[in-house]
Amino acid sequence: MFSIPSFFLVAERHGLALMAFLALPFFLFSQKTDTMLLELRPVVIQATRADANSPVPHTNLSAEKIARNYQAQDVPYLLTGVPSLVETSDAGAGIGYTGLRIRGSDPTRVNVTINGVPLNDAESQGLFWVDLPDLAASAAEIQVQRGVGTSTNGAGAFGATVNVDLSRVESERFAVVANTVGAFGTRKHSAYLGTGLINNRLAFTGRVSTIQSDGYVDRAASDLNSFHLTGAYIDDRQSLQAHLLSGHERTYQSWYGLPAQYLDRPELRTYNQAGTERTGSPHPDQVDDYNQRHFLLHYKRVITSDLDVQLNGHWTRGKGYYEEYKAEQDLSDYGLPLVFPPDILAPASDLIRRRWLDNDFYGGTFALRWSPEAALDPVFLLGGALSRYEGAHFGEVIWSQQFVNAPNDYRYYENKATKRDANLFLKTETTLPHGISTLLDLQIRTVRYEFLGFDNNLNNVEQADNLLFFNPKAGVSWRFAKKWTAYGFSGIAHREPNRDDYTQSTPTSRPKAEQMFDVEAGLKTGGAGWSASANFFLMQYRNQLVLDGRINNVGAYIRTNVPDSRRAGLEVEATASAGSRLTLTGNAAFSQNKIPEFREFVDVWDDGSQQTVVHRHTDLAFSPNVTARAEATYGLLKKARHDLSVSLSGKYVGKQYLDNTSNDLTALPDYFFSDLRLNYDLNKVIGQQLSLILSVNNLFDARYSSNGWAYRYASAGYDARPDDPYTRLESGSTYHQAGFFPQAGRHWMATLRCRF
Repeated sequence: MFSIPSFFLVAERHGLALMAFLALPFFLFSQKTDTMLLELRPVVIQATRADANSPVPHTNLSAEKIARNYQAQDVPYLLTGVPSLVETSDAGAGIGYTGLRIRGSDPTRVNVTINGVPLNDAESQGLFWVDLPDLAASAAEIQVQRGVGTSTNGAGAFGATVNVDLSRVESERFAVVANTVGAFGTRKHSAYLGTGLINNRLAFTGRVSTIQSDGYVDRAASDLNSFHLTGAYIDDRQSLQAHLLSGHERTYQSWYGLPAQYLDRPELRTYNQAGTERTGSPHPDQVDDYNQRHFLLHYKRVITSDLDVQLNGHWTRGKGYYEEYKAEQDLSDYGLPLVFPPDILAPASDLIRRRWLDNDFYGGTFALRWSPEAALDPVFLLGGALSRYEGAHFGEVIWSQQFVNAPNDYRYYENKATKRDANLFLKTETTLPHGISTLLDLQIRTVRYEFLGFDNNLNNVEQADNLLFFNPKAGVSWRFAKKWTAYGFSGIAHREPNRDDYTQSTPTSRPKAEQMFDVEAGLKTGGAGWSASANFFLMQYRNQLVLDGRINNVGAYIRTNVPDSRRAGLEVEATASAGSRLTLTGNAAFSQNKIPEFREFVDVWDDGSQQTVVHRHTDLAFSPNVTARAEATYGLLKKARHDLSVSLSGKYVGKQYLDNTSNDLTALPDYFFSDLRLNYDLNKVIGQQLSLILSVNNLFDARYSSNGWAYRYASAGYDARPDDPYTRLESGSTYHQAGFFPQAGRHWMATLRCRF
């Protein structure tokens, strides 16, 4: 039976996989074409993008800006200049597992798309940048919308939306070779070539990249490989573009964090617990190993002069595992067929297990844009998506110290899940007299999730949940003076619970979906060589899901709904050129992020019960009240063939709490770090351009941690501190365990890129 995945599989095996080879002779012999051609014929309608006049607060990173800043660190570090954004790295140096929070919202609440196709995992809703190494090298633009943003595909945005645009087709042939080296054994090598337009119709590109780094943290090594192939056909009325993105990551685990007792000991700052359950040296293969491929197909048709249609197909294929060495495991928990030697008294053993995820995510999106020639210059955009996710979860025991007669790669659990997601949205934009423009954005989204979970009798049974959301948004912009624009925006967003919320609960304890009401209001101004803006936001949550320590009726710690919580703040941005050489940019965000009442459930180790502690007017976890960043760029040399500049930046992140209790004993202290970057472009001496980027990151060697976790408990009879370095005493019989993710001190990176 033919299906969308089988179509893309045929495309990979018989088309896209040969694209680079077929494109080579065209690259060698193709002729130059009109460089303005593609500006008149964009190949993808970016239905989820906000334009310059949109009332949605947003930041655009162009391909040129990306090229001046990007070396090897992942996308969250490239986006460091976005207001209210905090980036973090498990390995401490920006390569491997990285993440971001925007306005305190974690990665599961930041919606990310590639050409409008959802990138977040459909079940966990998390985003794993490591699965697509060197993605930024292919990006034509990255746009970050703060707040609920415009209607998008996938789960709703509660902090921000990140749109990665890969659709640009360059009209002239090119080849780019880039090499990066840096501290901690970092090296990146990539080659990127394109044919340009062949006979004003066809274009092919290909990129291959490899990134390795030992990481700042012990054994936090990353071995990353990727490639990106595209093919495009363009004529006066239609375009067809295909993408194959492939990434493979093998990353040593560093997600446990630094034990709290080691935080102030410089000689232990890079300690990594992963793999240390093995006697002697740590387990060498305590790794996360994952392959992911994305197949994207975009077809655009100009129906009339004012009517365009876009049809997109996509398939994401992912498969991988993480491996763990586990000591003294109760083998009955694994259901193993056992034959014990006579001297074995208890069914316990060291073992190595792998936990697998094998998934497919496929579907289609569409956009119909109508811009009739009429009063008020209306633009109507009808869009939507239909997708299906199929995920297989299973665990294997690949080695055990004590058992025999078990089959190879024995599976000790196995379950599957299916998720269907559909949405339909209508956007209208109009231009009114006196500089006023309006936006109306209405979306309906439905989700059906089928999974293996617990019923009310604690039996594992197949279950399903159906959700229907209505997400309206509206905004207005008013250009009331030549240099001044005011805007206002409001919207409602909903998010479904994630996989663990469903599978680790019963229908009676299952949490509700989250809802957020967002209000944005701002003022923008600017002139020749300068611009400034201020944006006020209020994000009111209903039933936000948080960890409160509660154990549900299946004995699991799950997120529970907080009836009322909110974020409110002010974001300011400014940029100015002082003469022809000096450019200053900066932004700051000031916010309050509060839960009026939070009930914390604390485990009592002595008898297995739980204490309840009521906290009032506490701060939401991982939500600094202040973030700020400034950068100064000075042009040292600017001639026809030589362009040399130096940039100095500084970023401040205020104190963050690891939970919702506002307890200073479980908090990340505020921190400030500076980066120095040198850019030197040599034009038309070697190839078209030879570019050197030399950076010194964390210039003043600040010691700080950007992420962490905490767990609080009470124990009158046992002090775990001598046995567990994660444990600290708070007061009396109350303890907490905490892990921190320290970031690298002063370190360097150098990139040499040549474009032919």
